[in-house]
Formats: sequence, C-alpha cells, structure tokens
Amino acid sequence: MLIAGKSRHLHPFHFLSQRPRSTMAAGEEAMKAMPDTAMQWLQTLELGYTDTTAAAPAESVCFGCGAVHSNLSVCVQCNVAGYCQKDCQVNDWKTGGHKAACASYKRLGSSMNLPEQEFEAVRNQIFQRIRFYACPYAVHKASTLGRGFMFVQSDCTLAMMSLLVPKDCYGRLIQNRNVLLHYLTMGEYDAEVCRDDFEMTVVRTKLQEAVETYDEQTQVVILMRMRCGHVALGMAALVPDYGLCRKLGLDYYSESTAGAVQLNLDSM
Repeated sequence: MLIAGKSRHLHPFHFLSQRPRSTMAAGEEAMKAMPDTAMQWLQTLELGYTDTTAAAPAESVCFGCGAVHSNLSVCVQCNVAGYCQKDCQVNDWKTGGHKAACASYKRLGSSMNLPEQEFEAVRNQIFQRIRFYACPYAVHKASTLGRGFMFVQSDCTLAMMSLLVPKDCYGRLIQNRNVLLHYLTMGEYDAEVCRDDFEMTVVRTKLQEAVETYDEQTQVVILMRMRCGHVALGMAALVPDYGLCRKLGLDYYSESTAGAVQLNLDSM
C-alpha cells in the first residue's frame, strides 16, 4: 500500500474482501435509529509524509458539464468550484451536489488544505460513514484473534476525505476514496506496522493502554492513518450494540478467510 511516497505493505497473511451492499440491507434498517457514534480521540500525530499529488493541470474542468477550459468563473461562495457558463453552475447547484458540497470546498480553499481545527470533525465523519461495516468486523475479529484494534488506512489525505463530492479544486474526479480496514493485535502492530515505519511507535504506549482497557461489549479502539501522514488514536462507542455486531459479523465475514476489508466511501 503506497501512502505519501512511502511503501506501506499489507500483512502477507491477509486477503482483501469487499462485501456487497445487498447483504447489508437488514442491518442498515437497524442502523437508521442509532445515535451518532461517541468518539474519544486519545492521541494524534503528524508524520508529514511527502505529498505525491499530481501537478496542477494547465486547464481546469467545469464542475457542471465536465468540459476542459483554461478560464472558468468560480463560485462566489466557496471560491473553488469553476464553471464555463451560468447554466452549468445553476445545474450543478440544483442536481450535481454543489449546494451540499460548497461549504466543504470553502473550508479547504483553493489550496485544498484542511484547517487543523477541522481535523477531529473530519475523522468523526469518516468513522460515521464506515461504522456499520467496521464495528461488526472488529467484533468478529476480536472473537477469534483476541483483544486488538481496528487499523484504518487510506491513500487519500484527510482534506480529500473531507469533501462531500469526489472532485478536486480543478474539477477532476478524485478516484478511489477508499479506506482499508485491518484488525490487528499488539503483536502484529509491533511486527508489521512499527517495523515498516518506526515513527508509528510514538503512539504505541497509549495504543496498548487502550487495547488493554477498552470494554469489548461497548467500545472499539481505532488507529487511523491517512496519506498525508495524519495519525489518530481513538476509542468509539460500538454501534450497533454488541449482540447485533456479533450477528452481523458472523453473517458478513465468517465465510471468508479475508483479513482486510476495503470500503469505497463514495459508494456508501
């Protein structure tokens, strides 16, 4: 796995699985009545990986029609989204999602940098979107591997993940806004993650404390690492409850020997 110019290797004994959304229907109905996940972030770390984003193009793409132009008029509210004509802007506002996404572009600006004070909110949003898949997965893995934590990684930056639509400031689609879930024990963390990146040992003390003390019936430990080098250790309330997570985990994951789950946020 490549993150910010550094080689990130998946565990050799893990296989990748993607669960079809059709199998989730019953559980999704149960989730509609669930409250927002309570998150407690215990430690954060900025590793400052080199950004390998492609160079800025000479021309931008109209957010409405997708045509390439060298001179676009930008949205006066976010000052990011560009349009070749008024009709494209009106149509994108009404049907293309910019009405909902405008504030997320304004937050980043044309530099596409996420303000530090927004980091926690974006981390929470990411977990809110994946929790229905992640919590049953963690409960199922814990039942076979023992106490551990969920390692959430992405080849996207935190800023890219914060956008409500998968387009950069040039109107180009951001491909594959995925997260990869692994459930790891502390032994695996030491042998694989810390060996691959010694800087990750900085969070080890608090991570081990969280793994040793979390309540398996109500909580899950999360270690999140993004391509930009943003790392965060947290603890979340188990949603749905433990009994349903156990059942869903058996339904979704027991037939597969896969150790990792990949989720595309833009299909959820």
